[in-house]
Amino acid sequence: MGKREDNAIATRQSLIEAADHLIVQKGYENISVDDIVKTSGIAKGTFYNYFERKEDLIFELSKEHFAKLNTQTILSEQDDPIIIIKKYLIDFMSVIFNSKIELARQWVRYISFSETNSNKWQFDVQSFEQLLMKLIDADKLKVNTPVHQLAQLFLTEMYGVIFTWCISPKTVDPIATVKRFCDLQLSALLQPYLINA
Repeated sequence: MGKREDNAIATRQSLIEAADHLIVQKGYENISVDDIVKTSGIAKGTFYNYFERKEDLIFELSKEHFAKLNTQTILSEQDDPIIIIKKYLIDFMSVIFNSKIELARQWVRYISFSETNSNKWQFDVQSFEQLLMKLIDADKLKVNTPVHQLAQLFLTEMYGVIFTWCISPKTVDPIATVKRFCDLQLSALLQPYLINA
């Protein structure tokens, strides 16, 4: 990669990091593109070379935070597919929880009202599908496992937990809720598709 490409990546990353910091500090509604460029030290016109509007940063922040989920590490650490999937779902919710309630609320708003809302949903579903496909390739799940349907089912549950937490953050512990879901439902949902059942 050349110096120009390196600079472009660094500039984009600076904008994303500035937005992340400001959202946690002040809340999404209380920041503007001017605030983001001032914090990042980048010219306002340059912002629009990377993003059409402030809302586009929500999806990018989501990808940034979820890049920390490493399915390869999860697979190498565990043999039991139920434990692997449970760890993935808990890690998924931990990323949301650690990103703070304000960013979670903006993700919910982005998913609910943005014209490009399917991008976030598709990103999450595809990530979970990749995990299930790796489990099939590793002979932990049967080839006839309904990958897309299971991914949608589990992500619907995760989104429901996120939404409930956003509504009532003082009474809902999203990580504990996901652990309960896994303990109560995961084995029954995966039982027909386990190779060593």
